[in-house]
Amino acid sequence: MINFTRRKVALAALALALPFGGGATAQDYPAKDLSHIMPWSAGGGTDTVMRTFMNFAEQTLGTGINTQNITGAQSGIGTLRLMKARPDGYTIGSLTWDSVITVPYYGLVPGYDTDQLTYLGSVTVHPTVLAVNADSPYQTLVDFIAAAQAAPGELSISNVGSGGVWHLPALDLADATGIEVNHVPYPDGSGPQREALLSGETDAASLSASAVYAAVQSGQARVLAVMGTERSEFLPDVPTFKELGYDVIWGSFRLIAAPKGIDPEQRAVLEQGFAEVFELPEFQARAEETAMGAVWMDGEETTAYVEVSQKKAFALIDNLVEQGILEK
Repeated sequence: MINFTRRKVALAALALALPFGGGATAQDYPAKDLSHIMPWSAGGGTDTVMRTFMNFAEQTLGTGINTQNITGAQSGIGTLRLMKARPDGYTIGSLTWDSVITVPYYGLVPGYDTDQLTYLGSVTVHPTVLAVNADSPYQTLVDFIAAAQAAPGELSISNVGSGGVWHLPALDLADATGIEVNHVPYPDGSGPQREALLSGETDAASLSASAVYAAVQSGQARVLAVMGTERSEFLPDVPTFKELGYDVIWGSFRLIAAPKGIDPEQRAVLEQGFAEVFELPEFQARAEETAMGAVWMDGEETTAYVEVSQKKAFALIDNLVEQGILEK
């Protein structure tokens, strides 16, 4: 895993590995625009970040990238479309935690199999946070816990799907702190979830730091605690759950993939183009401004990362199912 500020050595190695020597495929590719499948709704955190990334990737790849939102089944519908697309190098897609954890674990979409994907790299890796509206009476995590203990089941924490990337952390924090809350899903993504938080429809939100960062910067929201191993560099004044005595550590990620069977030379071109985005000063500035959590891993590293994440997450969900907290 490589942060976007430390890319030059890895890029040089990748460039040397590209098979440009005699093949016309790599030299001519890409010869037309790419189609990018976004399995979450327009305007959400993932949609915003990945559209931004793809805009920069158009520069490094030298072609247009057209994003299409195909939502449903906690990203499963769009990701299945990616799996079934022709592996001709012209269809790519964004993946999130739900795409590789929630959907396959619960079997939400028939015919869905992550082995039908070829991972091209990562764009972000970010800790989960617990956030409230700026007008909320809860100034700290201690305040929120005390209120929840005083009124069991009355306070609400939103997520983007039951058993998913931000529901599991909320369940974990409730278990760790000994509180009972109402978990409210917004399966269309972090956009509707964030709006519900800002409008006062929910009391708190379990979501990615990047998804709420703009609202924090504008004074519309407040983060009570971070579920990372250490404080976020973008939220340096916000304590971690671990600092406050709760062993609650969770995070999310955004990845890029293609259908299984893509030509190795095309895959190498795409990987290099995506990696080079992390070297663009404009992208570095945007990533810092938005607390994007930009982290590059190449295809091989991403594949290993997903395998480890699946193993860990499936074991945790199995445990929650055994306790009766979740149903499979």
